[in-house]
Parts: sequence; structure tokens; C-alpha cells
Amino acid sequence: MTAFPYHDMVQKKELTPIMLNDMGILADSVRYYHDADAFTATNLYHVPHAGSYHCDETYGMQRNYLDICQMLIVDEGELSVTYRGETRTAGPGSLILLDCREPHSYHALTPIRMRWFHFAGNGSTAYTHLILNTHGFILPTGSNAEIEECVRRIMVSVHQNQPNPHIISLTINKLLVLLVLVLGEKKKSDLEIAIQDSADYMTYNFADKSLSIEHLSQRAALSTCYYMRKFKEYQSATPHQFLQTVRLSAAKQQLLTTSQSTAVSPVLRTLLWPSVRAPALPRISTAPSGNKKHTLRTASTG
Repeated sequence: MTAFPYHDMVQKKELTPIMLNDMGILADSVRYYHDADAFTATNLYHVPHAGSYHCDETYGMQRNYLDICQMLIVDEGELSVTYRGETRTAGPGSLILLDCREPHSYHALTPIRMRWFHFAGNGSTAYTHLILNTHGFILPTGSNAEIEECVRRIMVSVHQNQPNPHIISLTINKLLVLLVLVLGEKKKSDLEIAIQDSADYMTYNFADKSLSIEHLSQRAALSTCYYMRKFKEYQSATPHQFLQTVRLSAAKQQLLTTSQSTAVSPVLRTLLWPSVRAPALPRISTAPSGNKKHTLRTASTG
């Protein structure tokens, strides 16, 4: 990997992007360039170009096509970005994602500092479009520490004379996965989060025989009927079916990790051998019964 101060970059056409008026990049800016070997280019995520720029308000970039994807992180100042027919402003902490095969441009609205890198490799375009089509090109990552750490590691790696291509590939993959997961969580509604929390609660408390629909719906701050309907919608199973599945999985896991079936807890043993008399499994009663509690009540094992 070779680092070129900007005033040296302008002498090397293969290292110089198309700049609007070829202006605005200040002398303390730096760009890194690396040719991937055949294995890396074919099999790994890799970063052929990266940079850390300090720019004034005259800086700008306009491209119609470049066969690669790009991320930019604004650390200070504001950058105006035009992409897919929309112009938006990216402020400090913004992460910008672009497929450079599509026309795009950006320019500084104020003096700025930013980091950027091009990335390629199997899956890079598909991941980029998955994120773009769902969340847009300026990503609200906030101050997510894991995302920032991935960006930091990429920039540190490209600064090295002989960066490890496997570490770079792993870090880019982790960054893309994190963007999908973190942005996906941000798009979840409060209701989805409440139902997922309820499912997690059952997963961690599956052996609690006092679980009831009333308790679960109260934890979710929902009415009993609405809770049951939405749980089925988001989890593709009723609360009772979900709990049964969790308990069966736990019983199977216990059987795999013990040599004696008697080591399986009584509740889980009942799930696998219903003819054995043991504490019965809670079941959810779905039929209304006046003021009677919708309990996860016992079922006959005879």
C-alpha cells in the first residue's frame, strides 16, 4: 500500500479522481492505493483506494461511472451529496454509501474532514444495493461503536505498507453486516420491538410454569387479544406454539449433552414422554372465560 499526499497525486492519473475544478483538497490530505493480487481480487473484499481528506468549500467530485462501491464518513463539516435523483446534506458522523456505477456527485458546503474508501469483492454490490434500497444513501448510524471501529480498522489497515487482505476482507464483511443489522433495528416499530422482547423473555424463562398470557401481554403493554394476534403476525406462531418449540429445543439439547434421560428436567421430560407422569406443560387457553385468567395451564398427561 502506498500513501500519496494530494500534491503528489495530481501527477499520477491512475490515482486521481475527477475533481470539480481540481480544487479544494488541502495539503494535509492523503490517499492510499493498492493493487490486489489475483486471489484477493477474485475471492475477498478489498480496498483498492482510500483516503483521509481535509477540504475547503471549493472541493467537489462528479462521476458518471466507476466500477466499484464507495463509503464516505464525514468527521467534520457538511457535504452535499446528489445520488439517485436526490440531493441531501451529510453532517458530522454521517456514513454515505454509493454504488459508483450510478451517476453521483458531492461537494463541500463548509470546510470538511472526511474518510473514504472504495471497496470491491464478491457480494459487495449485492450488499450495497440491499442497504441502499432499504435505507437510502446517507445512513443514520449515529455513534455506533462497532461500525466506527470497523471503519477505523479499515483505515489503519490501508495505511500499512503490506496490509493483511484477509483482515481487510473480514472487516468489510463485518461492516456491511452491521449496517444491515443496525439499520434494520432502527426501522423496527415499537410494537415489533415489544413482541420480540416477549419472545426473548419466553426463550430465557421457558421453564417457568407460572407464565401466563396476561403476564406476557402486560409486559408488552398490550391487551391480551391484540398481543396474541400481533405475536402470531410477527413470530409466525402463537405464544403457546412458540413456547412449545423453545421447550422442545431445550429438551433435545439436554438429551444431547447428558447420558441419562433422568437428567432432563421434569417439565422437558413431559414434552418428550407424555405417558410419564410428571409436572404437566403449561398451555395457553385462547377461549375467553369471563374474568378467569388466561393461564398457561396444565394439560392432562394421562
